Amino acid sequence: MAGLVMTFLRRQVGERNMRELLLGSELIDAERAKEIGLVNRVVAPDSVMSEAQGFAESVLKGAPSALEQTKQLIDELWWRSVKQDVHLALKYHMQARESVEAREGIAAFNEKRRPKWVL
Repeated sequence: MAGLVMTFLRRQVGERNMRELLLGSELIDAERAKEIGLVNRVVAPDSVMSEAQGFAESVLKGAPSALEQTKQLIDELWWRSVKQDVHLALKYHMQARESVEAREGIAAFNEKRRPKWVL
């Protein structure tokens, strides 16, 4: 029995897909794994590094503090109930709205320019 795996798998792929994966004896391919949310992308073996580089570059376009807070919130949300999730998300949202980065992001959007993040 894959007891420990179930606790994580259910959140990743949902209960129905988890049941199918754990109760069935079929192997799944990469496309099916993507379809059910087990993986985010399927790329050719020779494209793995360029895809990873592209994703990293897109991440680096974000405001550093916002990225840090987002990663922290994702980690904290993993273990909470929906009610706790909403409360915690609102707390982070209110903190983010008051930040220097938020003001710069809004100004850049309104002025149709790229934001100038301070590292």
